[in-house]
Amino acid sequence: MTSTGKQRCAFGPFCLDRSEHLLTRRGVAVPLPPKCFDLLALLVQYAGSLVEKNRIIETLWPDTFVEEANVANLIGLLRKTLGDSPKNPRYIQTVPKRGYRFVGRLNSTDRKPPSLAEKPDVDQRAIRIIAFPFRNDSGDPEMDYLAYSLPDAIGSTLAELNVFTVRSTQLAARFDPKRWDPQSVAREADVDVLLTGCFARTGLKLHVITQLLDAPNGTVLWSKEWDVDPKELFRLHRGVVQLLVRTLAGQVRQSAGLAGDEKGSTIPDAYELYLRANYLTRKRTTENFTLARDLYLACTEKDPAYAPAWAGLGRCCRFLDKFGVRLTGNAISAEDAFRRALRLNPQLAIAHSAYTPLQADLGHAEEAVVRLLHAVQQNKNNPELFAGLVHACRYCGQLAASIAAHNRALALDRNVPTSVAHTYFLMGDYEKSLYWYGEAAGPGAGLYLDALSLTCMDRLGDASALLWARRDRFCMQPALMNSLQAYLDGDRAAGVAALRSAHSGSGDPETLFYLARQAARFEEVEMAQELLSRSVKRGYLSSVALSQDSWLKPLRTTSEFTRLLSVVKSREEEARRAFLQAGSGHILGRA
Repeated sequence: MTSTGKQRCAFGPFCLDRSEHLLTRRGVAVPLPPKCFDLLALLVQYAGSLVEKNRIIETLWPDTFVEEANVANLIGLLRKTLGDSPKNPRYIQTVPKRGYRFVGRLNSTDRKPPSLAEKPDVDQRAIRIIAFPFRNDSGDPEMDYLAYSLPDAIGSTLAELNVFTVRSTQLAARFDPKRWDPQSVAREADVDVLLTGCFARTGLKLHVITQLLDAPNGTVLWSKEWDVDPKELFRLHRGVVQLLVRTLAGQVRQSAGLAGDEKGSTIPDAYELYLRANYLTRKRTTENFTLARDLYLACTEKDPAYAPAWAGLGRCCRFLDKFGVRLTGNAISAEDAFRRALRLNPQLAIAHSAYTPLQADLGHAEEAVVRLLHAVQQNKNNPELFAGLVHACRYCGQLAASIAAHNRALALDRNVPTSVAHTYFLMGDYEKSLYWYGEAAGPGAGLYLDALSLTCMDRLGDASALLWARRDRFCMQPALMNSLQAYLDGDRAAGVAALRSAHSGSGDPETLFYLARQAARFEEVEMAQELLSRSVKRGYLSSVALSQDSWLKPLRTTSEFTRLLSVVKSREEEARRAFLQAGSGHILGRA
């Protein structure tokens, strides 16, 4: 097998640029999921040679067990994107039982990619940065919370500035803490620079060393030592942020840059409580979120003007509400906490992204879209804002806008998670729904939608096997999971019983839509119509799904369904007008 070694090459109307992780067709960017791009790059790299399935799995999923079906799914999606056919391949040839071969004619268009030092104009493209967990050299497990929370808090501040695109510390934590190298991180995380650090107690002080690395070539841009009082950690936070901005984005005006840096808490105890709460939320359990909620509350009591703590409190309350855990007495609601955060800091990205699902579920998705569009106009380099638009636009029935927002988010950060799988499902594109809900989200991330997509693709055995492997998690969505399992088992009575158990429950509007589909599939027309009406009343709109989804066919002959479809179309049009007035045409194109 011989490698072409080319960073940039063309085939047919397409141009593949590995250095920019970009595929274009006649000069227009082609949206391609990250794993699909990596697979295409691998096949093109060994053009003309057989690339065996095992080689593909080892390259795309190192140290992870996946089945060969994952490769077949990616190949199918890749062929669909390229307009290729397995029977008459122009680009990708199947070698039965062994692997695949790229058979297209390649034309090299190599060019030397610019280094970070050659990109001084920060307005042309955001500086992509990732902060690695800091190493705890103190030997004190009580200090572990700083390892993740401190770089995460620094990243959150940078995310408010329009000159940075910040990768999550969760992504950084995927790398081996002892055996990573900057070039590998640059390729896999798609970043320009890396922030690293370590810390240890020295008497009454905390000694911290931070380094900034140019990721593509591994050189140290600066190394800085700090001796700080553990009770004044925000001084370290602010100092690192200021040094990063001066080093990487010195041309930025104060109003567009460092203004966000002054909005943090300078009350020592409050900032420490905030960091400890953030550390707890890394593990998504009701126990951890209950403890974190109490810490965020204590933080806001000490510093009522600290916006990130209010956002964290809102996120905890939202999570606990879903599991029926509520505060007693004069408790603040999740919505109140998010609103307070955004009043204090209208540009706070963590508040915008976390508030959006709640606002949509409360029936205010249109307001969420308008809010996010205004936020994006101030910060076009934050992928989380576009990820929020994916969710809110879908609820308003603006499916093309939802896809456009997903593509914008992906262009900024190819690892950013979005809810686009649900958008593709509404459009009836079950292959893409399956990919974005399952493979792109990572192993073990899925619960329901991938099994449902497989079912709608008539891959009933695969869907049943998937559900069986998740039986211990059915309690998270019992009505959906049990009714789908009953459908696959051919047990209509059990399926209807599972739906009836949730019939009187509240549920979020998207879940109500899926419940309505399953009720219609069991030909429980009255139940399906009532569930669908509740979903629409609570703000979940999709005339495309109502008109085209085959599972809803039993409802389409009723006058109630006709009335409901008319209401949905009218509200979708109202939403579209509101989006255009808020600037969606400029931000999301003509979607």
